[in-house]
Amino acid sequence: MKRILLLLLVAISFSSHAQVGSFNLGGRSAGMAGASLTLGDEFSLFNNIGGLGRLENHAAFASYQNRYGVSQFQVVGAGAVYATDIGNAGVGFYKFGDDIYSEQRVHLAVGNKIQMVSLSLGLDLLQYNIATVGTSRALAIQFGGIAEITSQLRFGAHIFNLNQAKYDSETGERIPTIMKGGFSYRPSDELMLNLEVEKDLDFDEIFKAGIEYRIVEKVFVRTGISTQPFIGAFGVGFHPKNLKFDYGFSNDSKLGNIHEISVAYSFKK
Repeated sequence: MKRILLLLLVAISFSSHAQVGSFNLGGRSAGMAGASLTLGDEFSLFNNIGGLGRLENHAAFASYQNRYGVSQFQVVGAGAVYATDIGNAGVGFYKFGDDIYSEQRVHLAVGNKIQMVSLSLGLDLLQYNIATVGTSRALAIQFGGIAEITSQLRFGAHIFNLNQAKYDSETGERIPTIMKGGFSYRPSDELMLNLEVEKDLDFDEIFKAGIEYRIVEKVFVRTGISTQPFIGAFGVGFHPKNLKFDYGFSNDSKLGNIHEISVAYSFKK
């Protein structure tokens, strides 16, 4: 009975866009309800690889997320970025679920910044396992970019599964192809306002809005909302020297609360 209930919960999660094809990670992103398309930080490797080229130092990072108070619905992710003068490279690992249902992702990406524009290309090895069905694997390509339109305004875009990879070549069932676009307005060094839209080719658009405010040096507060389903979020961050600690809380109106905590450390190249 426990296995049946968990598989039903996974199915509901799919219908509300909670998992398949969405790999957002990091407490900073979570605190803004996923409105992280224009961020150029370590977790760009998961949120929009277009920000990868903006990193100036090597970095290592990890995140843990618990969804809806269900121990089997855990997300763990980690990665590293190697920065050079001619471009940056990153590798990441993501895992959701347990032995009943799980998603795993190994991700490689390269990116560079040329003047005010950063562009990145990534390759993902995806593995999906359902205990009663078996395991499927696929390779997906993603592409992203961030452009500074003015000193206060940025535009970001990202597409996941550019090659429309399939779960199963026999059935033709495809991994979701997801496109994102959005703007970030930064009127001061302390304040950031983000507005984004996300579109799965098979579902309605998801709109996201997020705010980050630096209340004192190295301390940040965040909030955000997202639709389809409605999600309200808030978070805090503490960034002493080369370390970053971030926490995000969100409430999915259909499934419940989500907690995420992440840490990152940067190394001078």
